[in-house]
Amino acid sequence: MTDDQTQNQATIAKKSLISPIWFLPIVAALLGLWILFQNITHANTVIKIHFENADSIIVDKTRIRYKGVIVGTVKKIELDTSSGVNIIAEVESHAKFMLREKTQFWLVSPKASLTSITGLDTLFSGSYINLHPGDGDDATNFSAVTEQPITIPDNSLLVNLQSENAGSIRVGTPLFYKNIEVGEVVRVRLDKSDQFVNIKAFINKKYSHLIKQDSKFWNISGLRANVSTAGVDFQLDSLTSLIAGGITFNSPHDSKTLIDNKSFTLYDNIDASNAGITVELSLNNITNLPKGAGIIFKGHGIGRITDISYSPEQQKFIATASINPQFSDMMTDGAQFWLEKTALSFAKIENLGNIITGDFIGFSPAAKSTESRSPQSSFIVRQSKAPIAPVLSLLLLADDASGLSVGNPISYQGLQIGQIAELDFSKNGQFIEAIIEIDHQYQYLINSSSQFYLLSGINVKASLKGVEVQSSPLQNLISGGIGLHNKFPVKKTATPVALNDNIRFRLYPSKSMAKLGKNVFSKPMHISLLSEKLPSVSEGSPVYYQKFPIGEVSGFEIDDSGLMRTKLAIQGQYKHLIQKQSVFWNISGFKVNAGLSGVNIEADSLLAIATGGIAVDIAPKGINTKFKNGAYKLFTSYQAATQPTKKITITFNEGYELQVGTKLRLKGLVVGEINELVLNSNNRVEAIIDIDPAFVNKVTRQGTRFWIIRSDISLAGAKNLSTLVSGVYLNVLPGKGKLATSFKGEGSAPVLANKNVGLPIALLTDNGGSTDIGSPLYYRQIQIGEVIDKQLTEDASGVEITLNVYPQYSHLIRDNSIFWPASGFNLNIGITGASLKSTSLASLIKGGINMSTDDSVGLKPAANAFTRFELKKEFNEKWLTWKLAIPKP
Repeated sequence: MTDDQTQNQATIAKKSLISPIWFLPIVAALLGLWILFQNITHANTVIKIHFENADSIIVDKTRIRYKGVIVGTVKKIELDTSSGVNIIAEVESHAKFMLREKTQFWLVSPKASLTSITGLDTLFSGSYINLHPGDGDDATNFSAVTEQPITIPDNSLLVNLQSENAGSIRVGTPLFYKNIEVGEVVRVRLDKSDQFVNIKAFINKKYSHLIKQDSKFWNISGLRANVSTAGVDFQLDSLTSLIAGGITFNSPHDSKTLIDNKSFTLYDNIDASNAGITVELSLNNITNLPKGAGIIFKGHGIGRITDISYSPEQQKFIATASINPQFSDMMTDGAQFWLEKTALSFAKIENLGNIITGDFIGFSPAAKSTESRSPQSSFIVRQSKAPIAPVLSLLLLADDASGLSVGNPISYQGLQIGQIAELDFSKNGQFIEAIIEIDHQYQYLINSSSQFYLLSGINVKASLKGVEVQSSPLQNLISGGIGLHNKFPVKKTATPVALNDNIRFRLYPSKSMAKLGKNVFSKPMHISLLSEKLPSVSEGSPVYYQKFPIGEVSGFEIDDSGLMRTKLAIQGQYKHLIQKQSVFWNISGFKVNAGLSGVNIEADSLLAIATGGIAVDIAPKGINTKFKNGAYKLFTSYQAATQPTKKITITFNEGYELQVGTKLRLKGLVVGEINELVLNSNNRVEAIIDIDPAFVNKVTRQGTRFWIIRSDISLAGAKNLSTLVSGVYLNVLPGKGKLATSFKGEGSAPVLANKNVGLPIALLTDNGGSTDIGSPLYYRQIQIGEVIDKQLTEDASGVEITLNVYPQYSHLIRDNSIFWPASGFNLNIGITGASLKSTSLASLIKGGINMSTDDSVGLKPAANAFTRFELKKEFNEKWLTWKLAIPKP
């Protein structure tokens, strides 16, 4: 074989056993097996729940929830062969562990009652099925329960109560211990024997130690009334118990701790429970003291007389009383009981209600001391409250004895702390001296800064909030009394302050005067105000300093100068507020500002509206507040006194809708208003405008433009519709010249604002088309200018449209720029259909002009002002494809 033959012989290669093409099928198969495994191991579980009915249960919408988490969905509803319906649902794989024989399901729907509102969230999400895990083997068939199972907080104590009837006890009824809520009723059921009611309630963990073997429970629900010869007795524990019911209990201190699941009796009231503490009261007579009379401590009932009998051995009446266990600690030696009888005289009027209901018994606990008090169950009832000695005697000085008499009470915050012991004239005859006695337990309230005031009569205060009537107790209303005021609260544990024997206290005519201090006894300060017109005030009108009354108007007269004099009387304690630089102004009546935002009424006070008023304050430096004769000036307002307005004149060809009070606005802010409108000798309207001092330097310069803003409705839109209600107003564009006082007004807004004046150019066309003044000029659908004028050419052969190109876009206009109408729309109809084209909705309504520049001839020079261009009649689509780069200069 030659070398050439050897070179041309083919080489045989061995073929691979596995082709790479099998790699993708193998991966797909493994992925499929993995997905199959996941579906098998994470498959949902189908369960069946039997309900009495399927109200508000919807397939594929009603969810199964556990602790608010969705764990399943209803998939099917079918009728049961016997009764009710069967709900077929799917439970997600992660919740399968809860599907046990004793697992409970129930339907949650919105329910409302006086005690509670449940299922409120279902108003938005719809009803749902709730799940409570149970014990037992795995299961898929369940029967729904009709109500939610009992659930109580962790480690709470479950208490069983039995009652003859449920009364107003419901699920959610609170349990109280000494008026503190400690638990709640969770179930109310009729016993199997139908003889009584079983009530289950839980006690929170931190209060569970309160329940003992001898605890007694009674009902405090609702309002209870007892009608007898003693009168009508109403009992109401709390507003909560009136609406939702309530249960309370008492546990004796010596009772054993609860060790088993004991059932307690729920009594109808505390008397039936015999939980009260029994005490014996000895009385000499029981005239007008009925059985059932109350025992009152500081106005609060703490017990009731349950029985009255006569003891021949003691020759006294023995009253058995039941005391509320909450006050058991007060039943010690030293405690006092006394009869509260009716007292009717000019010196004292007490307990008028006893005429109908009978007398009652007052109670006072023993005074606190370092020694421990021993419990006591027998007490003697006195005919009146025993005084506590020794008393503290004080001397008060009063201008007169009106409203005072011996025996009148001394009160502090409505509580009697003493009485008037003696009334007499002082040695110099200038004052009335009242000697008062303060009871021992209240002497800590008295110190050298204490103030006493007359406590009698009725005070009426009227304001915008309404009429407030303050009356003293009936005893003080008829015979008078004295009240005590301390500027700072005094702690009950405070040690009584040692007072100097020569200390004298002044008696103030009222509590409000006492708060003001001793300065109220100083003489008033009289001053005069002069004004051209008499202010809208009357004698007695208040004088305010920073809205606080410090005096009143005392009279009027005509001054020798012909001005009106208003005389003021400033209270002595406020004389220091009146200084040389004080400024006075009238605040009588009220101001009304109406607009689209509503009606704003400004007034200083109700009294200022009715009778007028005058305000005073310190004027800024440089303000002349007095006349040469020393009298103060009375200004019409604080602004008129401290910030006089600057007046300018604006002349208009016509008055249009201008009127006195028309506002002048700068960028929406009110900077002034028209004070007067006059017609000048040239029959033009002159508006005299008051400019706010803060804006004088801004809007009173030469070059400032003023124009009238009114509503404008057209196809292009609606503007300034608010003026249809509020009326026209003046707008202002500030100038930059020197300060001036006379200006020329414009009937409408300027065509262009100063900042937008740019490059003016002209377009020539056969007719004006749909363009108008204000129509936009577009470049690539961006507005770069607008039409500012439109008129016939000089020879009337065409129309000349003047455009203003905004300054920032003036470089876009070149000598070879093309302009064509952007107004309206183009409709092209062909074999393939109809085509409707419009530049924009704005141009369809308002009209407009488009422009572009040829990019095939290079960049031409920028156009000069008033360069003339031809407005093309027909549109060429290639103009839209030009993309000439035009850099800014």
